Amino acid sequence: MNPFGTTRVDTPFQDHADLKELFSDQFSRIKAILEEVGSDRNHQSRGVVLAGGPGSGKTHLIMRLARDIMASHRILFIRQPNNAGAVFFHTYSRMIESLVENVPGTDYSQIEYLLAKSFSKIVISSINRRQKATDKMVSMKKLLSDDHLNIYRKLGRSNSEKRRNNWRFIEKRTLEWWGSAYGFGGFSASIVKALIKYCSHTDSNRREIVRKWLAGTELSPSELKITGLENLPPDTGLEAFAMEAMGVLGRLSIEDQPLIIVFDQLEGLKHNEELLRAFGESVKELFTHIPNTLMLFNLFPSRWKAYASQLDPSVVDRMSRDTIFLDTPSREEMLALLRFRAGQCGQDIHSICSFEELEQILSHTTIRKVLNAASDYYRFKMENIPLPRQIAGFEEEIRSQVMDLKEEIAALKAYLNIETPTLDQARQTMAIKGIIEACRERATEALEKDFLISGSDDAGKLQVVLSALTEDSGLKTTTLKKGARKLPHHVMAQAPDRGNFVAGFLHAGARSFSARLKNFNDLCTAYKNAEFIVFRDQRAPAVRSKLGIQEIKRLNASENGTFQIMDRENRIVFETIYRLITDIQNREVDLDTAQAVRVLRQMYRDYWLIKLIG
Repeated sequence: MNPFGTTRVDTPFQDHADLKELFSDQFSRIKAILEEVGSDRNHQSRGVVLAGGPGSGKTHLIMRLARDIMASHRILFIRQPNNAGAVFFHTYSRMIESLVENVPGTDYSQIEYLLAKSFSKIVISSINRRQKATDKMVSMKKLLSDDHLNIYRKLGRSNSEKRRNNWRFIEKRTLEWWGSAYGFGGFSASIVKALIKYCSHTDSNRREIVRKWLAGTELSPSELKITGLENLPPDTGLEAFAMEAMGVLGRLSIEDQPLIIVFDQLEGLKHNEELLRAFGESVKELFTHIPNTLMLFNLFPSRWKAYASQLDPSVVDRMSRDTIFLDTPSREEMLALLRFRAGQCGQDIHSICSFEELEQILSHTTIRKVLNAASDYYRFKMENIPLPRQIAGFEEEIRSQVMDLKEEIAALKAYLNIETPTLDQARQTMAIKGIIEACRERATEALEKDFLISGSDDAGKLQVVLSALTEDSGLKTTTLKKGARKLPHHVMAQAPDRGNFVAGFLHAGARSFSARLKNFNDLCTAYKNAEFIVFRDQRAPAVRSKLGIQEIKRLNASENGTFQIMDRENRIVFETIYRLITDIQNREVDLDTAQAVRVLRQMYRDYWLIKLIG
């Protein structure tokens, strides 16, 4: 096994070798701030900017935090939003995905821990306020006081009347507490009820139905009957629902421990000023509506400086109440890291590399580049794989400027249709294919866990990809409107030489599906010079309503419209392209967009999105 082969942490829930001596002071400071949030009697949320260059170890440090505190706190990982009109729902969706991650060393997820602790505390408090408690109440209090996880273990056998009665008791006391503390306005009480239902069910299928409701998905009549829930009013917007749900989680955490929300991969926001402004305004609202939370913002130092000049000063103040810098480790710290990595595999770094080779490896300026260089030498020594050309010595500020310049030059060459021959074009193409395949592997792995399907998220991903390619392809993007009527989330791409193309994403339930597709069909009829396609993820409920089926047939019968199920392969390629573009924007890979598109055209020439960009 190559001890230096893994150099990237995608999420805090992964498990990578961790030298705790590295950035120990910064780690201790984050934990101290977290303790201050927990001891704040007003339960005010607090922001921290974690500033470091690409490959400096920001997400790795969050992974260390997750390992250390997930038994007591909930850590929620939010990747870069992509739709200016759906920042709240994007944030909430990623929160839900994080909450279903298991707490290490246990059989329970983060959400199960959060709800067990908060509901147990609420029920015990309710019993304590009673002047005379019944034997059942005394027994319940002791059970939950002994171990909050007994809420799952010792309330009765699955599907037994005893278990149902105990959970009805918990539901009644919890909803009484919620109404007394926060009132019954809006639909927050419905969210609390859904969370109770999630805890009470032992059947995985029923839990999945409740989880769909918590994700803002419309349930069928049979699903509503099974769970005892009600669909939200038809005019409820997902942004409003997401904000209220996040507020509920924050308030429940007051009965547990502070939440930690980590916003990662924010560098790409620089490519979309509208999205950056929307993110800033949304963050301001999050600080107000989600109590008892530490919000961490992972950013390059230069990018944070730029954002701070663009965002509202009040937002900047809240985000950066504290700023923690991950400075470049010293040569001794880098060497200690190499020794540690090699030692994890029972090897000695000095047996692998000579003094001169170590000097070359340690000349790099980021942790990732040092590990990548060590990995290259390891493959060279053990597998006779030739060393790539190494470029070392750039400070992060210079490196960032050079990458920006490379992107601008590539765009200019594409505009002027200039081909620049390289000495090793084939080798470069193979390297890029390797990067794309790595993106595909991550997309495939994520698909196994990704149960939230969002049309706004898909449209946002398409917008990010097309925006990154506009200079290369000549595309312009916009959206269509039909008065005040609702449409599928979509993007209209306008190409001077290839006509117009409208891609919509409609994963909604029965009530919304038919009406939105009908409105889209009307636009398809009106815009004869544009090609319309509507995607529906294969994991979304099957369309069974007569009106919905009729509108699908109507779209497919039109000269310029198609309804298509987005199957697994379609989804994986879509996610692969999106991840590649965001990795480039976030400096996760040393690649410019023009190079990436050139190889994407070779690998996926028949894919609809590649055909669209030409």
